[in-house]
Amino acid sequence: MRGLIKIHKEGTPIRPVVNFKNVPSYNPAKMLTDILKTHLPMPNVYNVQNSSQPMNDISQIPFTPELKLASLDISNMCTNIPTKDLIDVIDTICNKHNLEDTIIREVISITNLDTLMMYSSSTMKS
Repeated sequence: MRGLIKIHKEGTPIRPVVNFKNVPSYNPAKMLTDILKTHLPMPNVYNVQNSSQPMNDISQIPFTPELKLASLDISNMCTNIPTKDLIDVIDTICNKHNLEDTIIREVISITNLDTLMMYSSSTMKS
């Protein structure tokens, strides 16, 4: 695990960064992401592509004295969607797009219910 120091916050708290590439569910989750991105493209209109994109976007806005900019901070970056609800949403999307969802349901179950990780040579289930 690594940490990123939030220098813009009072007391410079540390944001933990965990590498999940070595967990058993990483490859199935990556496969699921590829399947969903291929069949169900979702626009990235609310996502930032890289650290310079916001500056490029802002520089395109004409400056006027009345212009006001706001910056919002995320208090919790971890989504917490119950697995059953996630499977129901994926089922609905798959049905809408005529996709077979049996494999997708299985991969979701594996990647969300059986998350294992290694710490200090011990295997732990989250």
